[in-house]
Amino acid sequence: MCRVCLKRPEIPDERYGRCESCAKNGRVAFRFRLGRDRSGDGLVVRAGELSPRALRQKWREPLAAFKGQAAAKPHLGLHEMELITARDRLESVRMAQDLAAHADEALAALRAAAERTDGAW
Repeated sequence: MCRVCLKRPEIPDERYGRCESCAKNGRVAFRFRLGRDRSGDGLVVRAGELSPRALRQKWREPLAAFKGQAAAKPHLGLHEMELITARDRLESVRMAQDLAAHADEALAALRAAAERTDGAW
């Protein structure tokens, strides 16, 4: 199953687990794992498929401009979020069902991770 559209079968040995249509259109899904911050009050990004530098350089401005709502999807694991991108634009944001109640907080954590300048999550 394609990681991006969740409809068609993926291409064998394809780097991002995409189907032919998503690969042709340049659509990619980047996953991030969130967790509680040190104080226990908010969420922070703990790990991701993108480096902190790549997230900051390429996706900081599109994340800041994103006004849509994150969709809760059952295929994601505990505390996971996905950025669905098409070439240089952000199409949508998906999150695990356990984060649905904290959607604004989770998006804020993703935007804060894009603002960080340090080299590690």
